Amino acid sequence: MTQKERFLAALRLETPDVVPVSPLIHSRYAHARLGRSDWRAVFELHHEIGSCHYRGPIGVGIETEMPEGWEHSSEVLLDEGVHRVTRSTLHTPKGDLTSTVDRGSIPHDPLVAKTTEYYVKEPGDWRIIIEVWEHRAQTAKPRPASTVQEAFELMRNDGVASVGVSSAFHLVATQRGMQDLFYDLYDCPDLLREAHRHACDIQAKVIQAFLMSPSEVAWYDICWATGMNLGPKLFDQWLGDELTRMCALVRDRPGKFISLYTLGRMREIMPTLMNARPHMIATFEPNEGDLSLREAKELYGDEVCVMGNFDSVILAHGSVEEARAEAKRCLDEAMEGGAYIMGTGDEVPADAKYENLKAMVEVVEEFGRH
Repeated sequence: MTQKERFLAALRLETPDVVPVSPLIHSRYAHARLGRSDWRAVFELHHEIGSCHYRGPIGVGIETEMPEGWEHSSEVLLDEGVHRVTRSTLHTPKGDLTSTVDRGSIPHDPLVAKTTEYYVKEPGDWRIIIEVWEHRAQTAKPRPASTVQEAFELMRNDGVASVGVSSAFHLVATQRGMQDLFYDLYDCPDLLREAHRHACDIQAKVIQAFLMSPSEVAWYDICWATGMNLGPKLFDQWLGDELTRMCALVRDRPGKFISLYTLGRMREIMPTLMNARPHMIATFEPNEGDLSLREAKELYGDEVCVMGNFDSVILAHGSVEEARAEAKRCLDEAMEGGAYIMGTGDEVPADAKYENLKAMVEVVEEFGRH
């Protein structure tokens, strides 16, 4: 079987000839290793180490319009080469909202960015967000990006040209910031529900763009929600219907798959995730999580493909022997019965050791054959 065939077989809950292996290589490690951060660089690295490309920087989007009299502008507040601070302003008849992002402040990991100012600074600002999102949802048209077609044609059977889609909850959260969003969930839930409803309509159009593309797999990013540790009740209230809606859009299309990308504690929210019926769930973090890979496979392996759990810290700070032991542990816990893809518990760090990634793949080749 090819790399892609193994990956897709696992998504179909089948048993491929060899366990698919796909560490979450993204822009940061690609930049550190090759000096480039595009999807081609990520694919090149996967090809070098012998793993299957999945979850690189490839996306689809929508074409939309701003309401009449509204516009975006941006300005550079600091430009010191790699280190740049930029401010974006949403100009509206009801007042301006501003957001500031600091990029490149870590010299050895320059792709790291931090939002230091969010658009929504007080609950009343949500009314502006709601108005612009309502208009965007009404005018949005799916737009498959040409890069997806390029990636699909280049990778062929050596990788999965998957596309990333941010969750609607993620859109809401990134307007406000995690700490203040917690307060708003209790202090102004009606405003947040209205904003979230329009965000869901917008992201459904992005899912439609994925369905129009040649890509077989979309990963739906809910890490803001899982990382916030909302608790099972709040998580189900805010994510339950959204995830069911998005997964149903993909489930209706043969040959298309959707994966949920999570971080943090998962044990209590797994019923909500499973009710949505995704094809795969990742990443089962070994350090911050509370559900072991073995438990996840035993409890849910007949219904969903499980991906992840390899400790990313070992890639950066462990020895080759420790990387091999970690890969063997993951195989021992989850390979039986198929429907498992070995991946990292989070993104491959920028300072990951190349030989440790190679060891991960070599162990799968040696011990991951069914």
